[in-house]
Amino acid sequence: MAENKWWTFLFFLWMGALTTLSLLPSDQLDVKTPPIPHLDKWAHFVFYFIAMTLGALFLRERRGPKGRMGIALASIAIVLILYGMIIEVLQGMTALDRSAEWWDIGANMLGVGFGTGLSLLLFRKVKAFNWGD
Repeated sequence: MAENKWWTFLFFLWMGALTTLSLLPSDQLDVKTPPIPHLDKWAHFVFYFIAMTLGALFLRERRGPKGRMGIALASIAIVLILYGMIIEVLQGMTALDRSAEWWDIGANMLGVGFGTGLSLLLFRKVKAFNWGD
């Protein structure tokens, strides 16, 4: 893999955007959305899918091929799931017209799970991303 820090930059940029969007009052976002059932849950899924994929690439970039892939993926997955739970608690504690929902945490976890699957596929099948386990 090329020696650059783009995955690190993209991961932290994504997490900053995710944090900002999660903690802003929803009336400030003023986003027009199509009438898709459970769109909020799909958004959680996609956001955490991307976060997990970028997080795995960030760790791969930082640790190089000498690190253990399973431990690295498990650690970033746990961190992202805990992060999502903390965000939900903060939404429930603040008066930002946001609410904490168990289904949001479930969608976050599914996104992390699918992101882990994609990361495993990338690291094992695509030579440029090979982890070396």
